[in-house]
Parts: sequence; C-alpha cells; structure tokens
Amino acid sequence: MKYIIILFLTSFYYVKAQNVAEHFKTKQFEVAIFPESSYEIMPGKRFTPTKEEIFEAEKALKSKLKEANRNLENQYNSPIIHRNLKKYKRQYFGFINDKGEKILYINSLWSKSIKEHNWHWLNEIIWISDGGSHYWNIEYNLETDELENLKVNGYA
Repeated sequence: MKYIIILFLTSFYYVKAQNVAEHFKTKQFEVAIFPESSYEIMPGKRFTPTKEEIFEAEKALKSKLKEANRNLENQYNSPIIHRNLKKYKRQYFGFINDKGEKILYINSLWSKSIKEHNWHWLNEIIWISDGGSHYWNIEYNLETDELENLKVNGYA
C-alpha cells in the first residue's frame, strides 16, 4: 500500500511539473509559455510556442489589438486593454485548429491582481469569471497573422 501511495504522489508531481510554464520577460512584456503537455488546459492537438512565435504575437497585440478591441466590450469601469497592454501578464498556449493552423491562445491577467491574490500563474491557467477588462483572452493565428476571438470578462 505504501508503494502505491508513493507511486501516485510521484505520478501527480510529474503531471504537475509538466505544466510549469517557461517564464519569459522582456522590457515590453512578461509571459508564461506553457508546454504542449498541458493537456488538461488546452484540449486537442497542441504545441509548445517558441519565443519567436511569442514575439510575433506580441507584435500583433501592439499593432492590431486596438482594432480588435474597437467595441470596448466590458471596458466602461475598467482599463481599456489596448492602452494598458504593459500592465498585463499573459499566459500562452499553443494549439492546432481544425484547419491545421497554429494558434496561440493568450490569457491576459492584470499584473496587480496576480500579486494581490498570490496566484501561481506559471503553474496553471488562471480562470476568472468577472473583473471586466482586468481579465481577457484572445487567439493569435500564426498562419494568417490575425488576432481572433477577443473575449473580455464581464462583471459579476
């Protein structure tokens, strides 16, 4: 019985360790790059984003987010996301869509909230259901160089 418990704990640690993201920080952004083994986070075919792909996505966020955010959804009492991009930390996950295109799923979190709540944003995806534009996500299509499916949280 003791060996079964040790095996279970070792297996659990191994699965959790596979999900630890690579912390990637520049003067312009701070992100977590999750490995393709993050299967419970992102279903289907996955890949581990490269730093070059992250740079591409960050360039698109900087130049194209304003247009993608033109409706300013849920941003009447919280930050305008394209004006405050540096104040967010982002979690990156790579997946392959039905057309075979590489997509980066970008989960964005208000930096101050991560500190206030002591969230382990490098170990797991952080899902928040409200909070307005302090929390939002978008997809970046590496094949078309387009931002797609912007979702900005509402208010509870």
